[in-house]
Amino acid sequence: MKRLVFLIVTVLMAGSVFAQSSLPIDERTEKIAFKKVIPTQGSIEEVHNRIYSNFLNSYYKNVTSVLNQTDETVFKGKHTFQLDNGDPVKSKWPWVTYHFTIEIRDGRVRYVLTDFMQKTQSAHPVEEWMNKEDPQYQPIWDSYLEQIAAFAKDWGTQFEEKLQPEKVIEEEEW
Repeated sequence: MKRLVFLIVTVLMAGSVFAQSSLPIDERTEKIAFKKVIPTQGSIEEVHNRIYSNFLNSYYKNVTSVLNQTDETVFKGKHTFQLDNGDPVKSKWPWVTYHFTIEIRDGRVRYVLTDFMQKTQSAHPVEEWMNKEDPQYQPIWDSYLEQIAAFAKDWGTQFEEKLQPEKVIEEEEW
């Protein structure tokens, strides 16, 4: 009985800790998820080509190693980025792996960044950093979460910029 009460209290506390965060939490998965739907112009094929050539090829050094799945309307991939802990020895900075999905529909594109995991010998979801009641809590975790939010905002901004169709400049005949 005590275990059941402890379990219920723990789940309720974890839910309230997640609710206090400013990061977007997907209610279904209870994971950090950055999502946005962007209106776009052009056919599905044109938008697909713009995403691949303008964004993915310029954002990632080796896009083929990043993409797990691609077809006419969906790009799915996995990538890693490094956080800054203020230590001058960069090898001690934590690495974070994330998954992204880009879906194309008529007149709109949706992207989702999710499954942020600290890259260690065993993967740890970064959502653990949100629990300030954890006995192992460290104040640097707040900085890490802010850096993840900044990374996602930058990723989305660059994606939106590259998604716009190139302006065609007509040459003047004279």
